[in-house]
Parts: sequence; C-alpha cells; structure tokens
Amino acid sequence: MTRPEGISPQASKSFRNAGLAVSRVNLRDAYAVWLRDVEVHLRLWKMNLIAPAIEPVFSVLAFGWGLGALVAGKVAGISYLSFVGAGILGLTVLMRAMFETTYAAYFRMVYQSTYDAILATPVDAESLAFAEILWAITHAAFDTLIIMIVLTVFGAATSFWAVLAPVPLLVGSVFIAGFSLAVTAHVHDIDAFNIYMAVFFTVMLICGCWFPVDVLPAWLRLVAYAIPLTESIDLTRAFLTGRFLWRHVYEAAYLLIFAIVACEWAMRSLRKRMVA
Repeated sequence: MTRPEGISPQASKSFRNAGLAVSRVNLRDAYAVWLRDVEVHLRLWKMNLIAPAIEPVFSVLAFGWGLGALVAGKVAGISYLSFVGAGILGLTVLMRAMFETTYAAYFRMVYQSTYDAILATPVDAESLAFAEILWAITHAAFDTLIIMIVLTVFGAATSFWAVLAPVPLLVGSVFIAGFSLAVTAHVHDIDAFNIYMAVFFTVMLICGCWFPVDVLPAWLRLVAYAIPLTESIDLTRAFLTGRFLWRHVYEAAYLLIFAIVACEWAMRSLRKRMVA
C-alpha cells in the first residue's frame, strides 16, 4: 500500500493502520513464507515425527487404560478412554501450535533474524504473521492426523463423526497460534516465556482434558468456559463420540470469533514490533 501524494508520513501511518490487518495480507507472499517453513520442516521431518508418534501412544496407555481402570462407570456418558482421548488429542495439537508461535517464532525473529530478512523483501508484516499462523496450523494438522490414527486403533474414536474431529481443533489452533504470536511480538527476553508456559499448562488443567468441566465449582466453571481452548476440546470430544448438545452451537461461534480476534491482534502486534 503506497502513501498517497501530499500526505505526511504520520498521516500515511494512520491511513495504513486503519481497517482490519487481515485485509492487508497478500496471499501470494504468505504462501511463499509458509512454503519456506514447510521446506525447513521437511529437512528435519524424521526428528519431528518422533514426538507425535510416540507421545500419544503412551498417553493413551497411561490415562486411558491405566487411570481409566480406576474410573468406575462412564464419564459424561462415555468411557473414560474416549473422554481422555479427546483431551490428549486437544492438548497435544494445541500445544504444537503454541510452541510453533512462541519459542520457534522467537528464534526466527530474534536469534536467526529470519523475519528481518523476509521483511527486507516486498513481504508485509501482516503477510508474514498470516504465514506463521498458517504454518502453525499445518504442523498441528499433521500431528492431528497421527494422533487420530492412534485413537482409532485404541478405540477412543467411537463415531463416524470422528473424521471431522480435527475441525474444531484446527480452529482452536488458529486461536492459540494467533494469541501466542501476539504474545511473542511483545516478548523481549526469552525467559519471559516461562510465565506464558506456566499459564498455558495451568489453564489446560481446567479446560476439560482430563475431567468434565461441569464438576468444577461454579465460579471456576465460568473461567474455564471463558477460555476458548475449552470450547475447542469440548467440540472435538463431541465429534469423536457423536454426542452433540445445543451448547456446541454457541461454543463453535465463540471459538471462531476469538480465533479471528487473536489473528488480528497477532498481525497488528508483529507490525508494531518489526516495522513501527
């Protein structure tokens, strides 16, 4: 976007910042940055395959069969294996998207100066942010596929709707990737991520991964449902088991809105950090 003739740099900056940041994304540029991330990943694909292939297997064995053997009856109307299977899937996939836009993004931004090199080309900050979020979702989708196979083999996926279980998880990945990238754009010391990681993993304890949110006290239940990750996991569980409720309609809308807001914040934050 060029500056109109006769307008001062300050006015030009205000003109550029007006409207939604996503409207300034160049899809061709974003695709080029995303493809660069994919090519880097493919060089290390064997190493990157180990964690998503091994971790869910032992998680299902430990929680689904180990802890599940101590749970009498059903949990929220389904077996504990199916219940915790959705939690394992959700935690692992959302965590992948979060890591890609925190430590990995910070290294590209600060230590490797990859962002500086990219922004030295015609690529805008918004296109760069969009590509980074898209790559985080892509990596999360790859992990989703592997874990879904594991859950199906162990019998945690009990409905034909399970083929759509990745959808709410990927929308949740959009939210956490956008939110995390925005946080990363405000981080100036890598040790500050210790606080963010502590908050993330603490929050995941009440998002319905390991036990139903409904068993929490009323005030904590409100906090849990205010966190979009809870909606992502709850919707994933509904698709895995085929048990849908009317609240899932509102959860889907809530999750989608926050995903869009998080992406907008990420794009504006990255421009402020790298360009302004």
